[in-house]
Amino acid sequence: MDSKAANEVRVQGHLISREPLIFWGASDIPYLAGPGSTLGPFIGNRRAWFLITPGWTREDQYLFEKDIEHFAELRALYPEHRHIMLCNNAAELENYRRVNQPAIIANAGIFTDERKFTVPPPEPKHFDAIYNATFAPYKQHNLCTAIASLGLIYHRYSRLGDRVNYPDEVRAMLPEATYINERDGAFRHLAVDEITRWLARSHVGLCLSAVEGHMQACTEYLLCGLPVVSIPNKGGRDWVLDPAYSIEAEPTPAAVAAAVRALKARQLDPHKIRAAAIAKLKPNRMRLLQLIAMIYREENVAFPDEADWVRFFRLSLWPYKTVAELLAEEAVSETRRGDGAPAADARQA
Repeated sequence: MDSKAANEVRVQGHLISREPLIFWGASDIPYLAGPGSTLGPFIGNRRAWFLITPGWTREDQYLFEKDIEHFAELRALYPEHRHIMLCNNAAELENYRRVNQPAIIANAGIFTDERKFTVPPPEPKHFDAIYNATFAPYKQHNLCTAIASLGLIYHRYSRLGDRVNYPDEVRAMLPEATYINERDGAFRHLAVDEITRWLARSHVGLCLSAVEGHMQACTEYLLCGLPVVSIPNKGGRDWVLDPAYSIEAEPTPAAVAAAVRALKARQLDPHKIRAAAIAKLKPNRMRLLQLIAMIYREENVAFPDEADWVRFFRLSLWPYKTVAELLAEEAVSETRRGDGAPAADARQA
C-alpha cells in the first residue's frame, strides 16, 4: 500500500470487521460503490465485503445503470470483492434483483442516532412548519410559500449547476421565513441539540423534494416527535413514514399549507410519533445485522455476539476520512458494550 496516497485519498465509510473484512460506505457520484471503488488498490484482491448505502435514489435509472457498470468493472479487477446494496425501498431492491446484484432493504434512516434526536422538553411553538433542507432546487422551497409561519434550517450547497442564484431565489420567494442558521448574525451550522430545540418549537416537519435519497431530516423530525408533510417522491423516506403521523400532499403550495394546518390541528403526541418511527426502523436494523452475521457464517468465522453492534447505527452517515484512517480505525466488531448487556438486547436497539 502506498502510504502517501493512503493519507491523501479520501473515502466515505466505516470499518465493520477485520476478519472477515467488511466495510460499510455511502455511494454517490463520484463515489459509486463507496469504499469498494476507493479501497481496491490499497487492499488488493483479498476477500472483502462492501455494504453500500446509496446517497441518491437508485430508482434513478441512470445511477442504477452506472452502478451495474461499475460493479462489473470492479469484479474484473477484484474478483474476491463482494458488493451488497443497502436499498432504501422496495423499488430499489427490485432494480438490483432483476440483474442479480445482491441487495437488501436497509433504509438509511437506521443510521440516525436516536439518542441525539429525541423528543425535547416542550417549548412554545414559533412555527407552523420547519424545513431542514439545503438550499438546492430539488428541495422545492417554492412549495412553502403559502405556509403562515415557517422556519428554515439549511446548509450551504456547492453543486447548484446553472442555478447558482437559488439561495437568493429562496430569500425572494420566502421573505417572511425565519432563516434559523443566521438568526444571530452570520451564517453558522447548528449543533444537533440546537436543531432539536428548533424542531420542538415547530408543529410540523416538511419533506418537499420529489426525488433524492432517503432524506435524513425526515427521520430526524419523526424521532423528535414531529409529524411530517411530504409529497409524492422517489428516494425512500416513505419507508419510515406512518400515515397516522404524516400527510402526503399534492406538490402545490396550497395543498402543502393545508396539510400543515391539518396536522397542526390534530395535536399529536410527539412520543407516539417517535415510537412509531423506531418501530419502523427496528426491522431494518435487524435485517442488516442478520446480513452481517450471514457473512461471518459464509466466511466460517464466529460471529462476535459481544460486540457493540448498536454502535454501527450511531456512526456518521456521511463520513469523510482518508484511506489510512479508515483502515486503522477500530472495527465495530472489536468494540464492546459498556453496560454489560447481552448481544441479544443490543440487536434489538
